[in-house]
Amino acid sequence: MYRYALLLVAMLGFSVPSFAQQKLNFVVLDGGKYQGEQLKWAASHPTLTTSPYLDKSNWYVVPRAADGHYWIPALINGFPVTFLIDTGATKTSIGMRVAKNAGIRAGLSTQIGTANGVGQAIESTGNQMQVGAFTMSDVPVMVSLNQANAELALLGMDVLKRFRIFQGQDSMQLQRIN
Repeated sequence: MYRYALLLVAMLGFSVPSFAQQKLNFVVLDGGKYQGEQLKWAASHPTLTTSPYLDKSNWYVVPRAADGHYWIPALINGFPVTFLIDTGATKTSIGMRVAKNAGIRAGLSTQIGTANGVGQAIESTGNQMQVGAFTMSDVPVMVSLNQANAELALLGMDVLKRFRIFQGQDSMQLQRIN
């Protein structure tokens, strides 16, 4: 509509302001080498992804995301959180903002070792967690006190050990161990 208004202004003999003749700039997020009309097409045609699902054999299938990681929706004390599955993390960890929204009120102060060094955290116990169709009680959760990690959500081995895990080329499957 804006382009049509500019065309009408130009047809009536008025000058078109220079800011209105700016080039459109696209930013490519997926690493594609789009050019010309391909850029407009790519901007209006996102790649559809598959959400995690429970298959007929009671395996929770988590497709690999475009970034190469596995992201899994869960609930902590009823609050929705999307976790990065981190098989290298000993403990399940969340940031302060996530913890507050998940109803975590307090925890035992401790230090944790991370990929970025030693950090301050608290450990909260007694949490309810739902991962896919599987509900767990008394789940310990580490809460990072570092403001830079306020949105952190890593699903660690303390929770993952409650599942059989199979990792294929394009997905990870979890099955609850009874």
